[in-house]
Amino acid sequence: MVLGALGWGRPVALVRDTHQVGHFAAAATESEHLDGSEQGVAVDPSASPGSATTFVLPPLFRRRRTRAIATRVARCRPFSIGPIQQVHAVGVGPWVDERAKDLLPAADVVMTDWTYVNTFARISGAGEVTPHVVPYQFDDFDANIESVDSILRDLQEKGVTRATLLIEGNPDTYDVLDGLSLQGRLVTVTPGVPIGLLAVNSVGHYFARDPLQDSFAYFSGLHSRHRTPPEQFLGELTCYLAAGVSCVLVEMFRGDVDLALRAMELAGGAVTAVLMSDFFSESAHETIVTSGSGDDVRRALETTRGRLTTMLITKERLS
Repeated sequence: MVLGALGWGRPVALVRDTHQVGHFAAAATESEHLDGSEQGVAVDPSASPGSATTFVLPPLFRRRRTRAIATRVARCRPFSIGPIQQVHAVGVGPWVDERAKDLLPAADVVMTDWTYVNTFARISGAGEVTPHVVPYQFDDFDANIESVDSILRDLQEKGVTRATLLIEGNPDTYDVLDGLSLQGRLVTVTPGVPIGLLAVNSVGHYFARDPLQDSFAYFSGLHSRHRTPPEQFLGELTCYLAAGVSCVLVEMFRGDVDLALRAMELAGGAVTAVLMSDFFSESAHETIVTSGSGDDVRRALETTRGRLTTMLITKERLS
């Protein structure tokens, strides 16, 4: 399964890699192998050699990301002569708590409208800063990056040399940093917890054991936005599920949900999906779908119409 994921161009993280599968997989696929300790990942000092988290990056992933970054940066506004701007990008999410006062190191804070409505108001001290809100476009993420860059450039041209950028903790919104121009700008990052993992953690009580305990695949829906053919999306998801790998999918609309539910049936065996629509908002809704139940599928597709959905699909048994 690791080799299959690498072949699709997916990076792989291996936790407690005692048999050094990462080294083997990297060599077999001509991928880059990275030691987790070198990437800032916490390592248990009492752990045995080879037990740390390691990462394997396939060349296809690097090529795709390089092309995406180049395209996005080209759309950003050129830097005009002026002071260097310091941008602190902070990964935020519904976990915001008493630590939140440390998330606003600058008086000017840039964020999407979703973050403004669902997260910003929970941050202690939010009323003491100036929010700059970007309309989030689900079907054109490059446009979101361009809008963020434009607001930051406007601030820079007005003499604002320090700004905060709030980014929700899922793979797509971290892509903002992939395309944000670094001309005349210094960016520091405080990472957050991926929002999909928080969502899955909140529905873990439905299952007899943690669905993410052994392994999981975490990737975005909206395959068309990432220029991934639906055949690959369906095939990849089916293979993961058939192998017993739980899957977490974020930013799914009805068409993507339909493909995910088809993969669930093709995987065979008892498979359960939890659909979390508009999660962490006031209109949040959960739907449980079990394989082989046409009524469940029809109900799920109807309840997700027009909603943004996070999905957990797993072979773990319901409790």
